[in-house]
Amino acid sequence: MKQITITDIAREAGVSKATVSRVLSNPQLVSEKTTKKILSIIDKYSYTPNVLAQGLAGLPTKNIGVIVDEFPNTFYIELAEGIDSVISANNYFFQVMSSHWLPEREAQGIRSMLMNRVDGILIAPISPESLAVDLLKKSGLPFVLMNCNSPDPDISYVCCDNYKGGSLMAEHINSLGREQVIIISVADHQSVQDRLAGFEDHLHAETNRVTRYFNAKTYQDGYKLAPDLVEHDSIRTKKTTLFVANDYVAMGIVVRLMEMGIPIPAQVAVAGFDDIRISAFCKVPLTTVSQSVFDMGRIAAASLMHLIKKDGQAPFKHTIEPRLVVRDSTCPPVPKKEGAL
Repeated sequence: MKQITITDIAREAGVSKATVSRVLSNPQLVSEKTTKKILSIIDKYSYTPNVLAQGLAGLPTKNIGVIVDEFPNTFYIELAEGIDSVISANNYFFQVMSSHWLPEREAQGIRSMLMNRVDGILIAPISPESLAVDLLKKSGLPFVLMNCNSPDPDISYVCCDNYKGGSLMAEHINSLGREQVIIISVADHQSVQDRLAGFEDHLHAETNRVTRYFNAKTYQDGYKLAPDLVEHDSIRTKKTTLFVANDYVAMGIVVRLMEMGIPIPAQVAVAGFDDIRISAFCKVPLTTVSQSVFDMGRIAAASLMHLIKKDGQAPFKHTIEPRLVVRDSTCPPVPKKEGAL
């Protein structure tokens, strides 16, 4: 089958190559009708610019692209700090965008960054099988996945052992001996599914568990969810542990439960996952699993630098060891001894 080029896209759309390029790099400069028409043709052929084959690479731009799921979660701020610690030392800069958990936006972000001639891309993808990852593979540009792994032997990634992290949290929650455990998932994402699988596999079989709260992604989602837990799951009367699959959502739940007068952890214990920096300083310091977010960004950026500089041919595959961090949200603080300051 013939390799589709930007000329073919332009011809079928009845526009110039320059217009196609603008849709790929700066779609806001093109009318909505024309943009939709061009993007439908691009999707029809799964077209993506090949920076090597089309000679777009040229001299290094000293810029990399970074694509994440969402900005509000401070997980990604810490990830970016790790990235910057490496690329700034190499005199590189980065441009960042959020997919907002939308596959089509994620793919458009890849196309835009390719047209802007970044030297490489770091991406925390919605899925390792997403269109965005497929576009990157076809582009020939160096890239590294963050916060997920891939069975593809040719793809580099940096990811926590989420299954093990989930198992560590289950063992801790088993020790609490509560009447019920409510599992709150934050998204249909590989990393979340792996940590929930590890948790479910290691939670005591006799534990009364409820797993019906899905797709909570933000602090606000957690805050709004708390009253539902009170109404539907009797957490005012049943000793309960909540396992929330990320810290950001867990902190929203903690704040709302405290506003409702529900004591934490005496009545409801709350545990998260990620160990974002702020989790240690929320109203009740949060028990969580650390996946060394800063290091994830640092290792991913270092791997990308090696790929850009062609220091090594083999893909980089790095798994971060998780660590249980127990704080006041599941265990009451140790009483101070008499006379202690």
